[in-house]
Amino acid sequence: MRWMDRCCQATVALAAMWTFLGVGPVPGAVEAALWSEPAGSAREEPDLARLNQALTRLAKGLRPAVVQIGVSGGEKGPESDLPQDHPPVPPGERPRVGSGIILSADGYVLTNQHVIEQAGEIEIHLMDDRKFPARVVGRDARTDLALLKVEASGLPVLPLGDSDKLEVGELVLAIGNPFGLEYSVSLGIVSRKGRALGSAGAFDEYIQTDASVNPGNSGGPLLNMRGEVIGINTAVIPNRRVAFAIPINLAKTLLPDLQTRGRIAWGFLGVSIQDLTQEVAAAMGFVETKGALVNNVLSGQPAEAAGIRRGDIIVAFNGKSISNVRTLQRAVSFTTVGTQAEVQVFRAGKLETVTVKVGEATSTERRASAPPARRDLGMTVEELDAEKLKKFKLREGEEGLVVSEVAKGGPAAGAGVRAGDLIREVNRREVRSVEGYRSALRREEAEVDLFLLKRGESHFYVAVKPKT
Repeated sequence: MRWMDRCCQATVALAAMWTFLGVGPVPGAVEAALWSEPAGSAREEPDLARLNQALTRLAKGLRPAVVQIGVSGGEKGPESDLPQDHPPVPPGERPRVGSGIILSADGYVLTNQHVIEQAGEIEIHLMDDRKFPARVVGRDARTDLALLKVEASGLPVLPLGDSDKLEVGELVLAIGNPFGLEYSVSLGIVSRKGRALGSAGAFDEYIQTDASVNPGNSGGPLLNMRGEVIGINTAVIPNRRVAFAIPINLAKTLLPDLQTRGRIAWGFLGVSIQDLTQEVAAAMGFVETKGALVNNVLSGQPAEAAGIRRGDIIVAFNGKSISNVRTLQRAVSFTTVGTQAEVQVFRAGKLETVTVKVGEATSTERRASAPPARRDLGMTVEELDAEKLKKFKLREGEEGLVVSEVAKGGPAAGAGVRAGDLIREVNRREVRSVEGYRSALRREEAEVDLFLLKRGESHFYVAVKPKT
């Protein structure tokens, strides 16, 4: 009997262990369910259910009109080929795969210029596995946009919305081919509009979003909850969930010229400009801080022909008030080449109007950046000689004075002056000698000195207030 009791106990223990290990059912044993199914009476939260359904409908309806762009042959252009103010493209080498937006049923496709830059061959892949060779119809490096064409018909298209009506906080979808993972969808919100990056360029008005954008997403759409394209995904901050899209309204203004001419003819004056600070404005006798200060006039360009001078403050262009560098750049850029434009400037204490024939910017012309803005000015100034040219790596033939030393924490350092800067003017007077420099400085201790400096190829003004 004891032997039988021990056998029974062992059998029960073995059965329990067998059940626990999931090896197989034991007759007569009741198993606990590994998972649960929703009860028939479970209720969905109506708002969440509607949002979920809307997102799935959008993704299903929109993905077929997004294409994968494959690039082969040619050479990948260096990152420096992008506009100066372009935010970082996704990290690593330029992707050989990008994204695009089908604009028309007969095969026009919008993408980023940096996706197809210097490509030998371009192939468009559709979600239904069709493939088409594509040709470049038009491109513009300044805005990083390109228009492609494939020979097809009946293609699905995406409608273009109004990016001006976009609100911060709106839900948006990004669709594209990150890392070559075809037709991926991510959800985010609009974090900010009109985001400026890099130098304050004319087209630095990106839509910032936290939707996931990675290499391969470039050229793909950013869409609102109505399924309208409101941006073209173009760049990211590496290793951060921060992405940038070109507003679709900018693209809409350029697409007709890209289609008919293959390029954009941007207006051009031929001046280097900077924003005004209170100190610089006061030193020039100007009561406002609105306007664009001309710090250099390019030889042989429209501004020189019109009589615009270094030191002029441009306050209006073709009747439009100019508040800063960006507003002038945009006003000039969008003016038809060859137009006679009236430019109002503040010069020598009064307003004057000159007429300039707007020229066309070429691909080699770059917008001027606006570098940061005596008694005891906290800097040492010397005349140029062979030793100074070599020390500060200046070109032969340079004229003027060189800043040989800048005291840390002094007035000159605070105004942005650096060792190696060339001094071209002091208080609107050209200087070529230390004696002339001293003579041009202000006499009153409280007065601010205005310097025209040259650094590299750029000219700019700074106002330096002496230490009191």
